[in-house]
Amino acid sequence: MENSYRERNFPLSFSRLIKMAKKKNFRGLFILLIVLSWLTTGCVVWWLLAQQPVCRYSFDRKECPEVLLTIGKGDGLSLISAKLKEKKLIRNTLAFKIFALVGRYARRFQAGDFYLSPADSLPTIARALTKGTADKKITLIEGWRLEEIGEYLNKQGFNFDLKKWRSLILQANLEGSLFPDTYFVPKAATPEKIIEILTKNFNLKFNQELEKAALAKGMDKQSVLILASLIEREIHREEDRPIVAGILLKRITSGWPLQVDATVQYVVSSVRCKLGAGCDWWPKRISQSDLKIISPFNTYLNKGLPPAPICNPGLSAIRAVIYSRESPFWYYLSDEKGETHFAKTNEEHSQNIRQYLQ
Repeated sequence: MENSYRERNFPLSFSRLIKMAKKKNFRGLFILLIVLSWLTTGCVVWWLLAQQPVCRYSFDRKECPEVLLTIGKGDGLSLISAKLKEKKLIRNTLAFKIFALVGRYARRFQAGDFYLSPADSLPTIARALTKGTADKKITLIEGWRLEEIGEYLNKQGFNFDLKKWRSLILQANLEGSLFPDTYFVPKAATPEKIIEILTKNFNLKFNQELEKAALAKGMDKQSVLILASLIEREIHREEDRPIVAGILLKRITSGWPLQVDATVQYVVSSVRCKLGAGCDWWPKRISQSDLKIISPFNTYLNKGLPPAPICNPGLSAIRAVIYSRESPFWYYLSDEKGETHFAKTNEEHSQNIRQYLQ
């Protein structure tokens, strides 16, 4: 009874078509059906295999280490698919595109850094790209000293020992190389890992072109960083920075003390501030007694450059030092609005102090 109902309602079922083709010698139809069957089976097999992990046959995920994938803001589906394929995280870009579009994942992909494993299936990877990055977004400001960076990182959830942070940087002489920028840092990153990320970016920004230009002016990388750290703290306007760099270089050549207030601020806070206590690391008020604090960083008492950078300068300050400009000026000051005022003589400089600072 059931069979007669099925035959009556589904006269063109696949099995009946084959029987009809054989019975009536519909060779062309029979061949077409066989081809369609093979194509369907092939597509299903292809689809199932394409979703399998690249590292499919490993039972130990250590043999399939995570890979860092960076998705930029505005990256489209095609570019994301290509990046996944390049990192050997998926088997087939077309399959990933189909899955992302049909499953409505494509519009929910987020920018950032993702740590993905080739042991994950295509659907797992697609879902991971919609759930937020595995990293914490941080932004380091130009002119921060290492203590400020450490305190900021603690506030952002990186709960490591600040004394260890400072010790690692000072031992490796990396103050000045913690490049100010926006980063995506693994949430479980250690101080060593964060330092590696920051200094790697610094080495990319302070490239061979800049290094060669510095050497052509008789300056090594460390000297550039030290002077750039002073420029970063002293001068806000980018167009004034090369002029001030030229003034400071001229003072060094002439045997003058640099007399940079920022170095005294650095000395004062180094003496008075306690790491992690929320101290003002750049006190605005400097007294006459502060100018007499004995320290190799005090450029009122010592000629030449300080022994190390006082902060971590950005690319603008670094370039200002390397491409410094000569001028007739010997003095400068920055007013409360951040504008720089230059002077050729001490008398002119004293007048600027009275006019803009008192």
